[in-house]
Amino acid sequence: MPKAAGHGSHISLWIILALVVAGGVAFVSLLTVPAPVERWLQARILLALRQHYRSDVQLQNLHVTLIPSFRATADNLVMPNRGDGQFPPLITVKHVTVRAAFFELLRKPVHLSWVKLDGLEIHVPPKGEAGTASAATTAEHRTHLADFVIDKVDADNTQLYILRKDPNRDPLEFQLRRLTLRSAGVGRPMTFKAQLTNPTPPGLIDTTGHFGPWDFDQPSDTRVDGHYIFQHADLSVFKGISGILSSVGDYRGVLHNIVVDGATDTPDFKLDSGGQSVHLTTKFHAIVDGTNGDTYLQPVKAHFLDSDIVTNGEVAGHPGQKGKTIFLDVDIHQARVQDVLALAARSDPPVLTGWLALKAKLDLPPGDDTVLHKILLDGKFKVSNARFTSEKIKQTMVGLSRRGQGKPGDESIVDVPAEFAGDFHLQKGDISFSQFQFQVPGVVAQMNGSYGLHSERVDFVGDVKLDARVSQTMSGAKHWLLVPFDPLFMKHGAGTYLPVAIAGTREHPEVKLRLDKIF
Repeated sequence: MPKAAGHGSHISLWIILALVVAGGVAFVSLLTVPAPVERWLQARILLALRQHYRSDVQLQNLHVTLIPSFRATADNLVMPNRGDGQFPPLITVKHVTVRAAFFELLRKPVHLSWVKLDGLEIHVPPKGEAGTASAATTAEHRTHLADFVIDKVDADNTQLYILRKDPNRDPLEFQLRRLTLRSAGVGRPMTFKAQLTNPTPPGLIDTTGHFGPWDFDQPSDTRVDGHYIFQHADLSVFKGISGILSSVGDYRGVLHNIVVDGATDTPDFKLDSGGQSVHLTTKFHAIVDGTNGDTYLQPVKAHFLDSDIVTNGEVAGHPGQKGKTIFLDVDIHQARVQDVLALAARSDPPVLTGWLALKAKLDLPPGDDTVLHKILLDGKFKVSNARFTSEKIKQTMVGLSRRGQGKPGDESIVDVPAEFAGDFHLQKGDISFSQFQFQVPGVVAQMNGSYGLHSERVDFVGDVKLDARVSQTMSGAKHWLLVPFDPLFMKHGAGTYLPVAIAGTREHPEVKLRLDKIF
């Protein structure tokens, strides 16, 4: 009898275990979504997405699991740009993962706790090119799922393309290495945190802010605001300049009209002309068209060495042109001549010192040529309290001033300031001057000519007027010998009028008297 009882208890144990397993299988089967139900859910979710985004959304391979919580995956999410199909889809995603708590699915609106987007690509159309809503967006009856909120979105390695109106121009491309968005509620902007690569100049941008809500009728009208940190931007991508730039700032507006207030710092800014590296800092207020990258500067305040420059203008593309052209109005109230020369050419000491005031228009077209050969400058300038550092030129200036004042032997005149003023035109590394005026005590010269920044060649012609008569420029016997000639040179209201030509190089200029104009 005991043996039979043991055998019965053993059978009972197996029956209990079988019931537990059967119950577990039944429970799991209840939580496993059959394929027909998944297909029905996919159709319902597609309808909800089309109503929510008012677009003909496509989705494939939906799979749903309920253990340990609601989880759905799908492939090839496509949200087209509206219109006639001339642009690629607004959004494509290779793989989508969605998680949600059961009770959140019963709320209205539905809350999805987490969405992961792998292989996300966004193609933003140009302003005015978004087209009209498709028929799928006009459904009268909305499903319960059509209103939903995504609490958090992770979309690392997103590719963002800003499309151009000109189909022949490549789109602006940004790679978002990291991207996280968090919802603040229905119809409210999402907060975001992102790290992206800037295409030109190349560098990393870390940014946080608010984005949206998305304007599906006109994506370029979607609002955005935030703070950015831009680091390690290599300026050598712009042929003709070099340096590593960093920048911080804040931005706000809509995608096609973003207002940016920021500052830049480039400790080793340099032109390719062989000039010195300088520490360049700027503060700027700019308006950026995020759909094409055009930037309008209002203004930029730059500082390097002991000089300040203020500019207003634009960096914009033009039809049929690859790249962007820089147009700037340059205003220099008080800068050091030696600082500006240090950028253009390396010379120690600089050829000239003094204070510079300048107003000019700058035109820098795109292209592979160097900055110094591409840049066009037209303007007016004035250099005050100028002094040459070359001992030969300095002694020439002192001697000229002594004679111009009628004191050729006055050795107390040892250091004379000069003033320059005139109109200039810079093109292909050569500066041409018109209405150029040079002045030292006792002497005024008015000339036209040119100077080569690379060659350092000088070529000027003009008139020199001295306060003193020609005989007073000499002493001793030469003075008396020249007295009869005083009337010959007293022309144009000057004590002495001398038409001259200056040629040669910066180090070895040759000054010749143009006797044909005297006689």
